[in-house]
Amino acid sequence: MTDSVTGLLNACNAEKSKGADFPTIWKAILKVHPCVTGSPIQDSSDDGPVLRIPLITGQFLVFLGSDFSLL
Repeated sequence: MTDSVTGLLNACNAEKSKGADFPTIWKAILKVHPCVTGSPIQDSSDDGPVLRIPLITGQFLVFLGSDFSLL
């Protein structure tokens, strides 16, 4: 399962680095991925607004506007 989540993270960051926006990444990668368990949740941090995407592992894939990370 960890390999799937790492692959998902890498795929999202690769698409972002090619210039894809979040809605495009959501539709093409995240929405259909078996590790994603729900819709994005809007949140905020010290760095500004974030989107948290719940994963089957209990972790969240976090989009900070410029890249994705795991929480």
